[in-house]
Amino acid sequence: MITEEILKSLKTKYNVHPLLFQRSKERAKTAGELFDMLDTMPTKFPITWSEENKRWVTTTDLFQAKAFPTKDKE
Repeated sequence: MITEEILKSLKTKYNVHPLLFQRSKERAKTAGELFDMLDTMPTKFPITWSEENKRWVTTTDLFQAKAFPTKDKE
């Protein structure tokens, strides 16, 4: 369980955009997972969420074309 006290201390320790913090909080099941996500947050942007690694990762695929395959048009 992630308490308000833990969230407040992590917000103070990690100066990340509030939206990234919120998305990380939504994905974390424990305070330890949230700590790991914030501790390994890339400093180079753009970033995207990697389901395989359960981490935020830097990407060069700005439009996320590889993550969302499209149907070939005939």
